[in-house]
Amino acid sequence: MKILFVCQQYIHSARWINQLKDSGHEIFVFDALDKPIHPELKWTHFFADWSKRKVKPIRGEYTVYKKFPGIYDYISPLLKVTASEKLMEIIKNIKPDLVHSLEMQSQSYHLLKAKKKLDFKWAYSSWGSDLYLYKDHPYHSKKIRRVLRNIDYAYIDNSRDRDYINKLDLAIKVMPIFPGGGGYKTLSYKNYIEPISQRKLILIKGYDHWAGRAIKVLNALERIVDQLRNYKIYVYSAHDKVIDRIAYLNRRYNLKIEYSSRFDQISHEELLKKFGGARISIGNSISDGIPNTLLEAMLLGAFPIQSNPGGVTEDYIENTVNGLLIDDPEDVEEIADKITVALENDELIKKAFAINEDKVKELEHSDIKKQVLITYAKIQDDVE
Repeated sequence: MKILFVCQQYIHSARWINQLKDSGHEIFVFDALDKPIHPELKWTHFFADWSKRKVKPIRGEYTVYKKFPGIYDYISPLLKVTASEKLMEIIKNIKPDLVHSLEMQSQSYHLLKAKKKLDFKWAYSSWGSDLYLYKDHPYHSKKIRRVLRNIDYAYIDNSRDRDYINKLDLAIKVMPIFPGGGGYKTLSYKNYIEPISQRKLILIKGYDHWAGRAIKVLNALERIVDQLRNYKIYVYSAHDKVIDRIAYLNRRYNLKIEYSSRFDQISHEELLKKFGGARISIGNSISDGIPNTLLEAMLLGAFPIQSNPGGVTEDYIENTVNGLLIDDPEDVEEIADKITVALENDELIKKAFAINEDKVKELEHSDIKKQVLITYAKIQDDVE
C-alpha cells in the first residue's frame, strides 16, 4: 500500500513507522506542525517546510489562536497555508491507500476537511490523552466525535481507550492493543541493566503542564529529604518551573538533583541507560495513556511508581506487586508515602524486578512488529 502517516516528529512516531521499513509498503510522512523530519524517518517520502504565510502576522492573532480556537480555525485559511489545505493537495497527488494519523488534536483534526471532499481509508492511533482528557471538553469533544465517525481503523495502547471507542458503537475496526511506539529490542538493552543492590538513582519524569505533575513529586521528596541522602536524583525533560523548583530544593536542602530540560534533552539511548541504573522511576500526571517511559522502566528493571488516570496503568502494573500506583496525582503525602515504601522495601523491589523482567517479554520488537504488519495486511485486504 501507499501509506501516508500524519504525525509529530517524536522518537515514538519513528519507532512505529520504522516497523514498516522494507515491508513492501510505500511510506509518506507529513507533520501538521511542519517540524523538521525525524532523522530516523529520512528513508521515507516526507513533506517539509510546507507552511507559508498568505499575509503578514496580524496583531492579536496569537491571542485568538489560544483563547478562541474555533474562530481561529475559521479564519486561519485566510492567513496562511493550513495543514488541511496541504493534506488535501498531498492526498490528491499521491492517492494513498491509507492515511494513518498518530495522535488526535495536533494531527487528526486537520484531516476532517480533507475527508469531506476526498475519499480515503483512515486509521488513527490514540496516544495518551487524546481521548481520556479531551472527550468531555467543550471545544474538543465535538471534534473528537467527528474524527471517530470518519475513521475506519483505530490503534490503541490501552484497554481504557479501547473500551471507550467500542462503547460508541461506530463502524470502527479496533486493532489489538500495541505499545504506541511499537516493541523494544529487549536483548540490546541487557548490558544497561545494573544489579538491584547497586542502584542508587531516583529517576523522575519532569513534565509539569496541562497533564504532568512533576512538581508534586518534587514536593513529595521535600517531605522525606532525610531519606534521600544516599541517593542520586535525576529529572529528565524538565519544564522551566520544574527546573526552578529543583534549584530551590538544591539550595534549601543541599541536594544535588540533576536534570535535563525539555529543550535540551539527553538522547533516548542515554535515558535508557539511566533507567537501567535506577532503583525507582516516577511518572505523575492527571492524564496519559501507557507512557513509553513506564514500559522502559519495566524493561530496564527500575521500580515504577506511576499515576493511574482512568485505571490505564493497571494494564501493566498491579499495585504493590510489580510497582506502585498513585491514586491521586495531586496528593503530595500519598506520593511521599509511596516513595518511602520503595526506598525501604528491598523485597518488594526484588519481586517487582523479577515480575517485570518476565512481563516485558511481551514487548519484544520482532513479535510486536510481526503482529503490527498483520494488521496492515488486513487493511490492505479491505482496500483491495
